[in-house]
Amino acid sequence: MSHPHHHRHPVQFRSYYLAVLVIAATLIARALPHEVMPHPWFAAGAFLLLVMSELAPVAMPGGGYVSASTVFDLPCVLIIGPLWTALIDIAANVLVHGMVLRKPPVRVLHNSAIFTIGYFGAAWAFETAGGRIGTLIFPQDGLALLASGLVYFAVNSICVSTVIGLTAGPSPWRIWQRNFQQGLMHHLSFIALGALVAVVYVTAGPWGIALFGLPLLVARYSFKSHLELKSDLKDFVRALTEVLEEVDPYTRHHSVRVSEYSVRIARGMGRPEREVDDIEYAALVHDLGKIGPQHQHILQKPGSLSHEEQRTLRAHPAAGAEIVAKVRALRRAAEIVRSHHERPDGQGYPFGLRSADVPIGARILNVADAFDAMTSDRPYRRALPLDAALRELERGAGTQFDRDVVQCMLRMQRSGAFPLIPSPSSEDLQLLRLKTRVGG
Repeated sequence: MSHPHHHRHPVQFRSYYLAVLVIAATLIARALPHEVMPHPWFAAGAFLLLVMSELAPVAMPGGGYVSASTVFDLPCVLIIGPLWTALIDIAANVLVHGMVLRKPPVRVLHNSAIFTIGYFGAAWAFETAGGRIGTLIFPQDGLALLASGLVYFAVNSICVSTVIGLTAGPSPWRIWQRNFQQGLMHHLSFIALGALVAVVYVTAGPWGIALFGLPLLVARYSFKSHLELKSDLKDFVRALTEVLEEVDPYTRHHSVRVSEYSVRIARGMGRPEREVDDIEYAALVHDLGKIGPQHQHILQKPGSLSHEEQRTLRAHPAAGAEIVAKVRALRRAAEIVRSHHERPDGQGYPFGLRSADVPIGARILNVADAFDAMTSDRPYRRALPLDAALRELERGAGTQFDRDVVQCMLRMQRSGAFPLIPSPSSEDLQLLRLKTRVGG
């Protein structure tokens, strides 16, 4: 895995980093006098396979990367033990990540350390469940294989999530959800392939491993495609916000800020990361229904709106939802877009739903949308002071805004976890509009 140089929690990171290095070094030092060196050809073959696996890492959505090395290093643990697997893997890591990919030494050491801990943990689980390193009887050792794979996955995923959480954020639990929970079956499929490689090696010899070439490539391609589709989806949603720039620069800047506010609130309320993604997508395009020219006059009108103008404006959530719902992966986000102007008292639009019938994402978006609208300049008024905006939200809690969402936001703001995002002034927005028109 990889992580940025900037550390969000430097003291905790140093403590964690030192701990994994000490644990890994201790495990190796204790095992060295007791382990017999594997056959040189086996060690060379394992080294080559690990090098090939590490040369094509796949970036994960929450940071870091994953490779297909599990398919080969887990069998090595079961066949030659954790010590030599760790030493071979350290050599492969130094060559690939240290010398070829030029990763910083701190990352190479960290990766080697957590894999070492994972190998020893997998071996311990295998033997504790009744298996014996160097021999494999299937299906009798099926439970031991399962325990070994799960411990290996747990150690690796927890360590990767911890280091990314300490260096880049958000919390390690959020990183684990984003990187591992959402693609759990893909990760477990590599472990299952690794266990199968071990079984085939013991029963059919080293040539049997060649049978896994094509399945491994397919599994890796499937996992890579899964992660790329997630990344492409976010890029597509962000591209949609660029459409808003062509119509009204204010609307796009507003949507980007609302998405950041919405993600903060969703995480503050403990919503799962998959839901946070949907809320972020919805927030970025929640005003997409305003792209029609009929809305521009209404949005910039300084006085009160006529009945017809109000009806036109209230149609934008449904119009935006219809556009977003055309993308299958965004249909949950489309429901959030459709309902983000509903109110707890049933006086919202387009359907007049009450809180219990409104998706939690829409309730979060409603509060974030109103907060940004109040704290940023509009064509017809200046931004409200932060305290005044918070009082308005508190005053409307339970009627205009969801009470739990407002309370969560106020609690985060008091603790310093909800800083205000700077917004362009009215003068800046006028310049943006002029540039947009000239560019058109």
